[in-house]
Amino acid sequence: MIDGIRELVEKYTGPLTGAERITDRRGVQVWRVTAAGGPDAWVGQSLAVKIATSGDERQALASRRELAVLRAIARQSRSARTRLIDGDGFTVTPWFGGPSTWELFGAARRDSVAGAEARRGMLDGGAQFCRAVADLHHLGWVHADLQAAHCIHTADGAQLIDFANAQGPRPLPETELNGEFAGGMAHPEAPELAAMLALGRPAVPTYASDVYALAASLWTAATGRWPLDYSAAGVGPQAATQAELRAAIGAGAVPLDRRGAAWPELLDALTPALDPQPRNRPTATQLAECLDSL
Repeated sequence: MIDGIRELVEKYTGPLTGAERITDRRGVQVWRVTAAGGPDAWVGQSLAVKIATSGDERQALASRRELAVLRAIARQSRSARTRLIDGDGFTVTPWFGGPSTWELFGAARRDSVAGAEARRGMLDGGAQFCRAVADLHHLGWVHADLQAAHCIHTADGAQLIDFANAQGPRPLPETELNGEFAGGMAHPEAPELAAMLALGRPAVPTYASDVYALAASLWTAATGRWPLDYSAAGVGPQAATQAELRAAIGAGAVPLDRRGAAWPELLDALTPALDPQPRNRPTATQLAECLDSL
């Protein structure tokens, strides 16, 4: 697919080399490429090219919205992603090199228990994830789609990605990109969001709902399982629809899945952030400090 738009992309970046497809799901492909020429600012940089492949206008709109969000955040702070390209059906941003939080916690999901040094490295990475979210909250933004794959641990620190659902302190300048929040993946969704979305009602992401998703993401990265024990509520997570999952999550009656927990201390630290009541959850900074103390 990248070959079909290569000439269009190269008008902005100059010649590209080493195209590698990273993901292809839900009507969107993500490619990693390297700029071999063109503007000096691009030369030698790895770039992320996101292409809407399904013909679904919503996917193209989501990619455009993500860039608009990144530009808005960049106006509030010095961002590593100031060079952003909005093409017709594709977007280009700098690529962040490093493992995702999911990859960083790989040792925790193996059969053998990770050693103390490995656990410390994972906890430090988890705290970095929390602080990246806290920094976003400090700017008045809510990510609204936090997942273990949406935080990259680079040499310069943790970087959040996939901002298409993010909500800021004021509307985006592009009015067509300011529609209602429609939700992301249901499994890490806070109960208060899931309950409203299950009923087809508007839901408003908050710092507290981000913290729930943050803890859910870390729980999943450490265990390989979603944080809720759907079987206890008679829900099959593979067969259930998004609406059915959200109805179960929104009811707040599904217990946490602690079966066979190999790292109970970490799950204990995450549990308060998964409280069904938003007011009872810690902040992202407090969760980071909790992980630091383990």
